[in-house]
Amino acid sequence: MSKRIQFLLSDEEYEYLKGIKETQNKPFSVVIRQALEKTYDIKKPEMTSKIVNKKKNLRDYQFCGMWKDRTDMTDSVQWVRNQREKWNERLERNRVKI
Repeated sequence: MSKRIQFLLSDEEYEYLKGIKETQNKPFSVVIRQALEKTYDIKKPEMTSKIVNKKKNLRDYQFCGMWKDRTDMTDSVQWVRNQREKWNERLERNRVKI
């Protein structure tokens, strides 16, 4: 091990980890390290640098481009403005006048 970190836990988190530590008869460091390995699927030390250094581009997410083939939104900014205007008109129509 070459890096040391320090962080605070809530009382509930501490008691939970303490229970695991005592049940498995392992030090806190091992319990936390195993939880990290399992949560982030870390297998080898060289993998951690790949995981940390890989910055996701917005286009890497599945939702990007989902409206690209729409014919009713040639200008997305104008489309949003139109939708807001329609929404405001509906709100105004349904507003109770006192």
